Amino acid sequence: MSNIALYLQPFLIALIFSLVFTKTLIVFGGRYKLFDPLRENKIHKRDVARFGGLGIILSFLVGMLFARELVFDSLKWGIVLSSVLIFVFGIYDDLKSVSWKKQLFVQVFVALLMIYVGLTVDYIANPLGGAEFRLDGVSGQIFGFSFSVLGSLFVLFWIVGLMNAMNWLDGLDGLSGGVGLIGAMTMFFLSVSSLVNQPPLGILAIFFAGSILGFLIFNFKPAKIFMGTSGSMFLGFMLAVLAIFSGGKIATVFLVLGFPILDTAFVIVSRLKSGNSPFQGDMRHFHYRLLQAGWSQKKVILFIYTICISFGISALIFDSLGKIISFLVLFFVMLGTNYFLKFKRNQELFE
Repeated sequence: MSNIALYLQPFLIALIFSLVFTKTLIVFGGRYKLFDPLRENKIHKRDVARFGGLGIILSFLVGMLFARELVFDSLKWGIVLSSVLIFVFGIYDDLKSVSWKKQLFVQVFVALLMIYVGLTVDYIANPLGGAEFRLDGVSGQIFGFSFSVLGSLFVLFWIVGLMNAMNWLDGLDGLSGGVGLIGAMTMFFLSVSSLVNQPPLGILAIFFAGSILGFLIFNFKPAKIFMGTSGSMFLGFMLAVLAIFSGGKIATVFLVLGFPILDTAFVIVSRLKSGNSPFQGDMRHFHYRLLQAGWSQKKVILFIYTICISFGISALIFDSLGKIISFLVLFFVMLGTNYFLKFKRNQELFE
């Protein structure tokens, strides 16, 4: 099989299944009135079907399970089991709107499951050169299961962090799905590059991209369906896992998802400073504040897409030091935007 067919076929399979599943969910949601609840902190003011994330997960799993090029080991079975858990919990959460504590419990459980099946990070490269930072120096054992303490803690916080970042980003039509697609394609190009050269990883990434795109076609403004908790958590989970699968290219995903990661950090700090729970939903996210500043949804989406694509490209072409410099540039851009939005908000209050 040629290189093009090796990746084009799984992409088309995932895309077609995603289109079919998502359209079915839209029809099903409309027939049985399974709409996203209208709340004060929601942008949409009309009935929109939910459960779109189920279409993403189902199409990815169907493609993955029938891919003859993939050899299933414990890590890939871990992805399957974790995806099923996110799938089931997503349905429950979209129906019951569970507390953030239960969401966090499921996220931690999924991360621990991946650690149990062997997902770990042994070291972090030194961006300044020289010896890397080892994470496998201290080992532990629980019920006969041996693990690297620092490596496992890193994986735990990495997976849980990205799942929350993508979940909190899901506030505008096409935003979380579009950023997830950019991340998936970045991981695909990284996987097939000479630096990594892992065709099985490339197949997983392109399955993931096709699954997102099939949903995203129905999610652009005006959205016909939302991804819900299952979709946003699955996006964060897969991007976190693919980054570790690709030889620990954490910095690549960290840079391409720099916007939602920094947005999450800024929001948490803001909520803590005001005495609120860091998990309490509100309108403090950058995408909401840009809307309040007078930007249209389309302009906000294109602005964030541009940032993610630009830094995704830089993540592919720069070395470790270049990636750190790029991330610092992004940090100061967002910090400057944050103060600008605060200044504009204060002006409006005193006018």
